[in-house]
Amino acid sequence: MTLPVWRIAAPPMVAVVALLLAVSSHHGPHWDELYFAQLPLQWWYVDQPPLTVWLTWLMGQLSGALWVQRLPAIAAAAAGAWVAALFPRALGASARVQSLAAWAHAFTVYPLIMGHVFTTSTLDLLAWQVVVLFVLYACQGWGASWLGWAGLVAGVACWNKLLIVALVGALAASLLITARRLLWTRGALVGAVAFVAFAAPQVGAQVIHGLPMTEVSAGLVDQQGTLVRLVLVPAIALFAGPPLLLIWLAGLVDPWRSGDRAGRFLLPTFLLVVGFNLVSPSQPYYAVGALLPALALGWASPTVTARWSLPTLRRLAAANGAVSVLVCLPLLPADGPWGWAQAQLNPTIRDQLGWPDYARQVTDQLRPGEAVVTDLYALAGAVHRYGPPEVRDAVFSGHNALWSLGPPNREAVLLVGRDAVAQAGAFERCTPAQALQPAAVAHPQLRDVPVMHCVGPSPDWASVWPALRRLSG
Repeated sequence: MTLPVWRIAAPPMVAVVALLLAVSSHHGPHWDELYFAQLPLQWWYVDQPPLTVWLTWLMGQLSGALWVQRLPAIAAAAAGAWVAALFPRALGASARVQSLAAWAHAFTVYPLIMGHVFTTSTLDLLAWQVVVLFVLYACQGWGASWLGWAGLVAGVACWNKLLIVALVGALAASLLITARRLLWTRGALVGAVAFVAFAAPQVGAQVIHGLPMTEVSAGLVDQQGTLVRLVLVPAIALFAGPPLLLIWLAGLVDPWRSGDRAGRFLLPTFLLVVGFNLVSPSQPYYAVGALLPALALGWASPTVTARWSLPTLRRLAAANGAVSVLVCLPLLPADGPWGWAQAQLNPTIRDQLGWPDYARQVTDQLRPGEAVVTDLYALAGAVHRYGPPEVRDAVFSGHNALWSLGPPNREAVLLVGRDAVAQAGAFERCTPAQALQPAAVAHPQLRDVPVMHCVGPSPDWASVWPALRRLSG
């Protein structure tokens, strides 16, 4: 008797939910989470689609607690384990292999990181898994209608993050190589129409406004593009878990060795996404969403099952999971040597530290009648979250979508950040304030942050505010 997938995937789903809930309030919010919590409900933002912001707002209506804000991320992590079990299931693998795929995914580096913090990449990872799974179903001979469902999911996912457009392009090119007949079916046409219909509003808004997201991406490339290109391949291995290297390689390569045509599209898809990542090296994790399906399939590959027994594979997954939990989650205090070491391996930990103190340093320097203007959305978010109630409505930033919420309605401001202070000449009078002292583990943009009191935008805010606009990641 074939076990239902819910019985197979439920134990790792429950385990990862329990773990993520237990640590969800350790440290503090990620700086993207601080940013999303400030944004009003809109159908379009200059730097991203709105779905993650909408869900953040919804959670905020329930509670201001950090663990509540992260509930969508925890749910996505659990759903990812379920989807991972479906990959080997599609190939007819045993329930034990399906369970192994679910456990391994739930406690692998990148899914754990994305399950702990709620950013646009959290839902994007789940969407990539589902789209690739539906394409696998179509290639497995379950019906081209699955391509229609893949197009629908990808189109809806464009309301969260436009990166999935790269996956759709890579999948289309890969199917042209490996399963061309599927591209001329009604299911492919339905999928293409669904994708275009749902993606068009967000893609069109970017085009109409001059593609501001490309400027955001360009800022990230300027900051770290060379480094991303250098570390891209080892970073991918780290995100999937180094002990599992041979597993996901088998998931990519075995369909070409064994003559199994169903999974052949995965290898060219992965390589094309890696190529895209090298051309646009703003972040190193883009290809992981195409790699994790290969990991799920790898547990059932002939190469893996011939080389290792099932108990050995379980020990391998358990070892990878134990290391991943230590690296990805805030289990230990951040103020010791481990906190520094963990932040070097996992920068998202670094980006959750020190916000109450940064907010205190800013608000302690505020003079009566001043508004806060920062050049970093995370600092604005920290003051908004941790500052006194009378200050929260007087926090502004020129960074990304927050710029549209300004300018301040006050003549006196406290400028915070290098780009903000650089505009001091646009005010009638400015005096230096105390620079922010960074946390023990701090993001490079939070070191040596200058602060300045300024009065009298000259000639007025309508002239000065555009100069404070900043588009970057």
